Amino acid sequence: MRCEDMAERLTDLMEGRLDPDEEAAALAHLAGCVHCETVLADTRDAVQLAQDHGRVELADEDRARMLDSIVGQLAAPRDAPSADR
Repeated sequence: MRCEDMAERLTDLMEGRLDPDEEAAALAHLAGCVHCETVLADTRDAVQLAQDHGRVELADEDRARMLDSIVGQLAAPRDAPSADR
């Protein structure tokens, strides 16, 4: 599985909606890809935060700054390359 595939299936993995073969491939990828493991952990943290605190209103400039930061992190070179990329 490639990082792009993992990104597309992240929510399904978290919600237990992958078939057994896809789940095994996703878990194998996560075991060897620090980047995707970090994205999964950060996503779980964000979901938990939203569940704990509900909706948070952001000013337009804060929302734009946050989105710019996320896009920048996704575009940044990764520390530990995975063979499946």
